[in-house]
Amino acid sequence: MKWLFFILLLANLGMFILIYPQQADKSDEKGLPDIGELFLYKEVAELSGDAGDVDASGTAAIPESSPQSGEEILAEDTESQIVAQRQEAESGPQLTGESESASAQEESSTAETEVTAAEEAKEQEPASEEVAVCKTIGYLQSRSDAEIVSVRLRALGLKPELQSETSNEQAGIWVLVPPQASRRDAVEVANRLERDGISDLWRFTSGELVHAISLGLFRNEERAEARRKEISDLGYEVIIKPRYRQATKYWLYFQQRTPATLTEKGWRELLENFPDIEVEETACR
Repeated sequence: MKWLFFILLLANLGMFILIYPQQADKSDEKGLPDIGELFLYKEVAELSGDAGDVDASGTAAIPESSPQSGEEILAEDTESQIVAQRQEAESGPQLTGESESASAQEESSTAETEVTAAEEAKEQEPASEEVAVCKTIGYLQSRSDAEIVSVRLRALGLKPELQSETSNEQAGIWVLVPPQASRRDAVEVANRLERDGISDLWRFTSGELVHAISLGLFRNEERAEARRKEISDLGYEVIIKPRYRQATKYWLYFQQRTPATLTEKGWRELLENFPDIEVEETACR
């Protein structure tokens, strides 16, 4: 058994000694640097631009004296061209995108400018404003009538304002015996008139006409003058004096836009119920 073991061991050693050097040679051969590929003359001229490295046979090879240097030169040229092409490919779309973005911004700016110009032109155009026409309607002798008309105008879409004015207005003509110096004198004159057949009289006891004697209040000036002459012919001093009283008049003020707010039907119904009222234009407040 021992001899068999030693024989196998020696056989293995022999095989190892024979096989290992061959594998080492093959690995050394594989490790040798490649001399590079062969290129046509035109390709070498375009890549390296050096015609002195080209062979007379029309083919070119990297010189044997420095195969590693030629390979590095070709590799560097090729890589530089590839990098340049990649940069151009990358920069092209980027520039295109930037130009498109700039173009879009310019178009947006132009559109905004046009819209702004259109709005300014629209603002500068004269607006067709409604013209306000102010009017008054009246006069009305009582507040209740004025309030009824106000309700009618509001129903027609207006906003009337109730206005009033108090003034002295003539309410007739007095035929008078002028005020006497005292109450006693006024009583004596009144008694004498009654003896002369003048019974329609009245004596003032206060106010502006105190101690005067009224012989009648007339609406017609001619009738008042006839009464004065009648009493004067009896030997009395008689005067004619207008009678005034305070009266309040009412009217309504409103603004009417054009086109007219009120319809013809609305005006007609209003005037039928109040035939004495008048509508006049006035200055707006």
